[in-house]
Amino acid sequence: MMTINEQSRTWQGEGGPAEWTRAWDRTRELISTRADRFSERDSDGSQEDGISALATALYITAKEQRVEPAAVPRQTVDDLMSRHPGETDLDIVRRWEAHLEDLGHDVDDKTDPVSARWRRLRYDHDPELYWDDALARHGYGLTEIQYVLGDHVGLAF
Repeated sequence: MMTINEQSRTWQGEGGPAEWTRAWDRTRELISTRADRFSERDSDGSQEDGISALATALYITAKEQRVEPAAVPRQTVDDLMSRHPGETDLDIVRRWEAHLEDLGHDVDDKTDPVSARWRRLRYDHDPELYWDDALARHGYGLTEIQYVLGDHVGLAF
């Protein structure tokens, strides 16, 4: 069985900008402090999407602010994920996508590991598709960042 850190290397993908690698390294550093909080099985993808969303938030913020991911405060990640007045989850998805495009990513480029990961995070797990499964998760993969930042895992940085 792979550890959560080993799994995260698969989720990171190969290649990409140096900042992407550093964001994932920081994410692995953070999740290793609470590795006991992650289950060995991630049947619905919550861990994968939550951890990937955190790495993506660190990447966006670090690159835009020209700082190392370790210098990105938790509040900045919370602000990036927070709804602005009148926003929906889809608006948050669109805002993150705009950040990635502003950083030079073609979000539909299958060869870009940042874009590949983004496509999973922007996927809407529509409850209409899973109406017969009360345990299926719903919403955009991006919103699973709350999985790692919330009480279940409770990452602190």
